[in-house]
Amino acid sequence: MSKGITYFSGFTKEKLKRAIREEIKQYDLEQEFESRLISDLITERHYYCSRKELRPLRFKKKFRPGAAYDFYGFFPEHGWHQVSWMQCINPRDENDWLKRALRDAIEHIVSSHKAAHPTCEKCGLVPSEHVDHVAPEFDVIASKAIRLLTACEINEAFSNFDWWSKEPFMLPNTHRAVQSVLEDHKTAKLQAVCKPCHTASARERRNIQLGEKE
Repeated sequence: MSKGITYFSGFTKEKLKRAIREEIKQYDLEQEFESRLISDLITERHYYCSRKELRPLRFKKKFRPGAAYDFYGFFPEHGWHQVSWMQCINPRDENDWLKRALRDAIEHIVSSHKAAHPTCEKCGLVPSEHVDHVAPEFDVIASKAIRLLTACEINEAFSNFDWWSKEPFMLPNTHRAVQSVLEDHKTAKLQAVCKPCHTASARERRNIQLGEKE
């Protein structure tokens, strides 16, 4: 979307970010405040709140080590909950969330392979640090699984996400995208590698792919 196009309440995306930051910086950590602009934005544009018709009534910043702050909203019947106004302006990439959930679903396979191969399988000289999807690459496996899903199934997966819990977005083991990924891992070639070998293997595959496109 062009920076000059109005995005919300008469603001472009960049001007909306600046307006919200200017408003928020007026308040100290733990100081509660109200903001019609932020409340409307979250109610209308947040990926979860907009689906569930949830409106935060008050806000506050909470201290977090290593960051400026965490942003919280007060929701009637739910209380205080961390909520991102920035995700309303720069929405999540659903494919990235789905791929992350699918990667979590095969973590036990990856961990088992690494445990069975404590030494780098490529150079055989140093301890293994990562598990490389040699063939096919994980992105290929995950993309294939996601393509199986209809728009309704994707929408259902996010609608069923328990945003109130502290758990990350997940897919149940019975989900057909998860089943597809698990099935492909029965024949996928994995390799426990050290970091340098992992980097080198990824570069080799990338160079081959670029050569095939030329």
